[in-house]
Amino acid sequence: MAVQEVLKALGSWSIKLQGGVPRDVLDGIDYFGHVAIIPGRLDPLQYGDNLLTAARYVGVVRTKTIGDDGRTDAPGDDISIGGVGMAFWLGDEDGKGAVFENAITPASASFATTINMLLPASGAGAVTAGTIYSVAGQYTGRHLFESPRTAIQYVCDTMSTTSVPVSWRVNGNGTLDAGPDSNLFVTNPTCVIVTKGAGEDMALRALPGSMDVTRDVEDYTTRVVLLAEGDGTSIATGAADITPATGYKDIHGNALKLTRLVSESDTSTTNASIRAALQLSRFTSTRNALQLSTADYDVHGSFVVGDRVWVYDPDSGLVDTSTEITFRGTRLNPLKLQVTETSWAVTNGYTVAYRAANGTWTDLTQYVEFESDGTNTVTVGDFSRQLTDSSTEPVGSRPNADTSIPGVPVFVTPFSGAAYLDGRGFTRARTIVQWNAPLNVDGSTVLDGDHYEVRYAVDTDMIYPATWSQLSVVRWADLQLWRQPFAAPTGKWLTVYAAWGDTTAQLTDLSPGIGYDLQIRAVDKTGNAGAWSGTTTFVASADNLPPSTPAAPSVAGSRIAVQITHQLGKSSGGTFNLESDLDHLEVHVSYEPTFTPDATTLKGKAVANAGMIQAQIPVVFTVQVEETSARYVRCVAVDKTGNKSGPSDSATATALLIDDAHISDLTVSKVTAGTINADFIVGARIKTSDTGSRVELNSGGIGAWNAAGDQTVAIAAADGSVSIIGQLKSGTSGKRIEINPTSTFLPEIRWYANTGTDYGYINAVSSGTDVSLGMNSSPYDDGTGTQVISRNYLSTSQAQLAVIRADDQTRRGGYVTVAATAIFAGFNRGGVDGGRFTADANSAIVEWPNGGKFFGSSNQAWVGFDDGTSNLNQFLFDNVGKTNHYGRWTDYADLGATQGLMMGRVGFSATTSLAVGYGTTRASITRMVHTVEDDIVHSDCLSANSTTGFTVTISPALNGAGGVYFWSFRV
Repeated sequence: MAVQEVLKALGSWSIKLQGGVPRDVLDGIDYFGHVAIIPGRLDPLQYGDNLLTAARYVGVVRTKTIGDDGRTDAPGDDISIGGVGMAFWLGDEDGKGAVFENAITPASASFATTINMLLPASGAGAVTAGTIYSVAGQYTGRHLFESPRTAIQYVCDTMSTTSVPVSWRVNGNGTLDAGPDSNLFVTNPTCVIVTKGAGEDMALRALPGSMDVTRDVEDYTTRVVLLAEGDGTSIATGAADITPATGYKDIHGNALKLTRLVSESDTSTTNASIRAALQLSRFTSTRNALQLSTADYDVHGSFVVGDRVWVYDPDSGLVDTSTEITFRGTRLNPLKLQVTETSWAVTNGYTVAYRAANGTWTDLTQYVEFESDGTNTVTVGDFSRQLTDSSTEPVGSRPNADTSIPGVPVFVTPFSGAAYLDGRGFTRARTIVQWNAPLNVDGSTVLDGDHYEVRYAVDTDMIYPATWSQLSVVRWADLQLWRQPFAAPTGKWLTVYAAWGDTTAQLTDLSPGIGYDLQIRAVDKTGNAGAWSGTTTFVASADNLPPSTPAAPSVAGSRIAVQITHQLGKSSGGTFNLESDLDHLEVHVSYEPTFTPDATTLKGKAVANAGMIQAQIPVVFTVQVEETSARYVRCVAVDKTGNKSGPSDSATATALLIDDAHISDLTVSKVTAGTINADFIVGARIKTSDTGSRVELNSGGIGAWNAAGDQTVAIAAADGSVSIIGQLKSGTSGKRIEINPTSTFLPEIRWYANTGTDYGYINAVSSGTDVSLGMNSSPYDDGTGTQVISRNYLSTSQAQLAVIRADDQTRRGGYVTVAATAIFAGFNRGGVDGGRFTADANSAIVEWPNGGKFFGSSNQAWVGFDDGTSNLNQFLFDNVGKTNHYGRWTDYADLGATQGLMMGRVGFSATTSLAVGYGTTRASITRMVHTVEDDIVHSDCLSANSTTGFTVTISPALNGAGGVYFWSFRV
């Protein structure tokens, strides 16, 4: 009886039980349940699923052994259970599990995205994402017809590096952690394994024991050539060489050369070199494997499988001179190796609990035969040697690609089918479809056929007529068109698969009388899929199954009426077991016990449906019959399609009910049961008590009082006014309205629009004699992780519409504030204003962040930029027709092609002509205004002008250094 944990593998476990295990406990241990082994004694019923994370080990039950121990006379006393670790749920040792039948193709995806894509789909596996850590790089690949465990191992191997190895583990609660080893395991050891000198130090713990050390170079490799995907002789390859060169020599003193060929046909071209380097890293050093057996310490708490430990044994050569640690004052040079396997005994002091598939726990501790031998076996080795070999393919050429494509199968009509009752009692239909096997599209015989795919969906184009009987149970407002009373249902394609040798398939769980579209295609063994066939439409078998004959009803009669009670059971026995597609019961009454029900005996139809069957609500129906002689009642069950059952056995009245026409006086001191259906004239009061908590009905209305005698409900008969002190709700859950919902009865109304806990509300707050009103949405995320609400707040001084923080009610977005003298609108995020609009009776201002502004009043308007510095740049327009500009004009050297006005000065010395280039090409021609700067008078003219510059002719020549000033207007 021991637990064997293996890194990134299934491992195994076995627990021996005592011979006196109660049968109900043993029978309750079912296959694929879970056993948790927890240090210490805990009550599984108290801690429940918390044990999955607290346990030292959680395993899956796969074996149960019940035999005889020959050493005793008791039969069946050799009992044990066993199984494997939680990695089983990603795929077992045979590759079974949630196998990818459709290709998973990550493309330049992150590690976390890839791992999530490779987890079993919802409902197809027991492993969900736990903590997926970030890994450098991106992954591209294709995974088909392999288990998630194989695929995830492949991705971790591919994205590992020598410095950052990547791994995974399945936790006891069925979650997967994946990422760098430094995030999953202890990579800075806190434990050292030695042959002598064991004990405790400040930061280290040393474990003693017998050691078996193996070191070899049997797999040593200097170069790897990896054969990746390809066809025939066209094969993608990747290669990796050992760096630096090996120090080993051959017999002639040459550098050792050992090339290994690895075949991975599923590896893509882009991953070939990475996989080659990964494979090489497994074989570039000696194999260091150490097996430690120790009974002095329980290794639990020192390390777990996957952790790194220090290993020091100079006699075995387990020494690394580049590493030095200090233990109890002694310097050691150990190797850092990874724990790859542990085997430990389940001894007294552990709690052993079984978790069934429905989540219930059973404590097995009292039935376990614990081991007395506490010996623990630990196997450690280099991480580079523990990477799983992903290639088991023989090395050689690839087969040629299969280019044949199956043709289109042809359906053989008509199809056969029938209606049936499903497990819930509803009528469904099944149809058997048939087809002829196709040839390949090139006319050759299909020799590599794999399967057929048949897909079907509801036909929305078909007209669905109805009989008058079917329409009789449907409201007129629910009908669609005269020619098609019922709306056509809609649905997506559903697919069934058939083996290649089959030419028929059964479609089940169809809606009776509904049309379906049907298509088929063929797929060969290499995944080549033929084209879908044309659409064939068929109608599923109609509902022709009548309900079971109902049991006889219970009947109570009076002079004017018969009351029928029916438990919705079958005549064969039982209650509330009629079919779930039941619609109503027909009640037939006659004077003959063996009468045949027909239209003349029908006295009414009582509602009876699946909801009443599930809730076990009997049918109670009253039939008005003005006779005093014996009457016989029979019931007929009718389903939603109108199918009728056979009549029930007859039932007669079992008791007489006295109606008020035959009662002259009635005095009642106590009514213990029954239903009162009558009109009463109350001359006094009907009340539940004279004092304390009570309810009272009198001629003045209806009232309720609490235990203190305070009236909490008052409904006045005179004017219909209602007063309620306390909370008022339109429902207890789901969509509802609540008034005064808080314990302090603040004036507040809440609206719940769905089944969640969020609600919008209106409340009122008071400041002195004034009342302010707020309308608030439920909290939501504004996209930055901050919870905000939208609020409309009305006070006596202003009205506000804003988005605010839910915690401190500061502005968190757009807002509008309306006061008696002004209006404000803008945007504020975290106390920082954005754009804003302000208006009052005299002016309006539009402001942009950092200085942009527009201002308007009755006598002036200005627009421009003002951030409080010398960068002021504004235009002012007044009401007397003047325009003012504040700021500076830009120099022509900085102009763009579309600027309307530019100016500048061009300096030059003695010359009679000056050519000036703008530096840019203007979008259109310009008009020039210029003047010459000199100490003498000149005649000058603009002799040339274009979109790129202009020329000025000067006469006489410039007297000295001067210049030309110009304005240029683009027109």
